[in-house]
Amino acid sequence: MSHKPFHYEVKNQVAGAAEILLYGFIGRWEEFDYPRFQGVFRESLKANKELSIRVHCGGGSVFEGLAIYDLIRASDCEVTVIIEGMAASMGFVIALAGDVIMINENAFGMAHAVKGGIYGNKQEMLNYIDLMDSCEDRLRNIFKERTKADAETIEGWLVSGKDFWLSAEACLELGIADQIVKPTKQRKTSEQDAENITNKTPEEAFECFNLYPEELPEEIIINQHTDMKKEAILATLQAAGLAGALTASSSDNDFENHLKDIVNKANKADSLKNELKEFKEAQAETLISNALKSGKISNTEKEDWKKHALENFALVAKSLERMSGKPDPNGNLERQKPPVDGAKHELLTGRDSWSYSDWQTKDPKGLETLHEEATEEFEKLFNAEFN
Repeated sequence: MSHKPFHYEVKNQVAGAAEILLYGFIGRWEEFDYPRFQGVFRESLKANKELSIRVHCGGGSVFEGLAIYDLIRASDCEVTVIIEGMAASMGFVIALAGDVIMINENAFGMAHAVKGGIYGNKQEMLNYIDLMDSCEDRLRNIFKERTKADAETIEGWLVSGKDFWLSAEACLELGIADQIVKPTKQRKTSEQDAENITNKTPEEAFECFNLYPEELPEEIIINQHTDMKKEAILATLQAAGLAGALTASSSDNDFENHLKDIVNKANKADSLKNELKEFKEAQAETLISNALKSGKISNTEKEDWKKHALENFALVAKSLERMSGKPDPNGNLERQKPPVDGAKHELLTGRDSWSYSDWQTKDPKGLETLHEEATEEFEKLFNAEFN
């Protein structure tokens, strides 16, 4: 059986730079595999200091892909990867090997769990599952090292059983790509000069559209009507649903006042949005801090609870309200009255070396009792760990 035609021939080898086209699927009988790729790659390094790899790959063999990834990462050459169309599955992993990673505006990356199959007895199948787990461990480490995705996101890629298609914008946000490559050619229309004016002053917006001739004759009267390109502004506003009562026949003053009103409202909306965000963060912080002090949650759980509180405060507050906490190992102790004149609380006996976290783990109910009956000692414990 012969190989499929390979698609990684060297292109544009000029001025010490080369370009390899990595198109197709990965595997011995697919468009490219490690033995063929490494030959082209090593040959390119002999005559070039810079190398670009254009990737349009649907995935394939894990082992072939990991070998190619390691080869690129181990080279001394500056390697730029450009994702075209898609970098899926092991193609996604290979793309992460680049020193600089770029992605076309309409391209996608895709991550998912390792897939495979085997024919054999039960033990052979169990052995194959162990092998798949080992492969996923390698991918998990690569994703952790080469992206900004958090552990929860990476785990979702590998255990959910879904294909996670990531747009260029998502790849940029997750640190998968360093830059989005946008087309430079544009259709020539009467609206080609239109752009987002929400964050511009009226004067800047007018300048963007060249509303007035660049050079005015000396004899012109500044207050007289000038030929404005109102069509471009009006088309932009209408597309955004912001035109209001403006029409093509509205005066210059009408356009200017309307733009000022839009900018003022946008600024006010941004301010309110920031205030709401700050309020939600303070609200969540207070809720979670109180839950931490009462022993309902541990310090290691704090950030996860805070994250959920920001997403759905009412639900988290209700859940914490219903929590009864862990069993109280001191439930059978006869409670003494709160200590007077700085006397030591009975629960502190023999526990002088305990930290706040120790109390949370070993005796959360006792910690809650300290909060109620020995406030000063409780505050010392809390401040020693969190301040």
